[in-house]
Amino acid sequence: MKKMKKFHILIFAVFFTLFFGTLAVGADLQNGFMGYKWGEDISQYKALTMLHAKGDVTYYSHPDELYTIDDIQIDTIVFGFYKGDFFAVYAAIGGLDTYDSVMMYMKSKYGLPSTKLSSKDHLTTNKWKYKDVVIKLKTDEIGGKMKLAIYYKPISRDLRNDQLEMVDEASFQFFPIDKNEKPKMLPFLKF
Repeated sequence: MKKMKKFHILIFAVFFTLFFGTLAVGADLQNGFMGYKWGEDISQYKALTMLHAKGDVTYYSHPDELYTIDDIQIDTIVFGFYKGDFFAVYAAIGGLDTYDSVMMYMKSKYGLPSTKLSSKDHLTTNKWKYKDVVIKLKTDEIGGKMKLAIYYKPISRDLRNDQLEMVDEASFQFFPIDKNEKPKMLPFLKF
């Protein structure tokens, strides 16, 4: 009987650890991305370098940082700001192995995506929703470009749907970005 009670306590402890560990990962994405807080004004991030502005949307990168996905280098992360507030993150996916790793990671964290195929634009979009965050893994079937985009809905919904798609597609042009200094490596997604 005591062995059974210890077994139940052990099972409960494992469940508790896994459950709250998963919540912590999700909570991080809910509040922001890698130390950047959703809705935070660009003035809070002095190290970011402006890449381009289009209307009320401005794109930035951090020239001294490189990111990794499952030990595969991602050259640049682009941060999107709408009217000066942080609302989006874009990452170029450089190969099919990386794409597959990101897809498996997203499925394990957020379940199966909704998938949209656009024959007009030749885009495949896999989409997940987590609380106030939308995650899109996009593939340009003609150009072969792949991208991960993460949006904070309370700000991105202020952009009209068609404008958000225009902004989203325009972000492809920033990859890759040349760097003059050796950047430090940061894990973009941990597997």
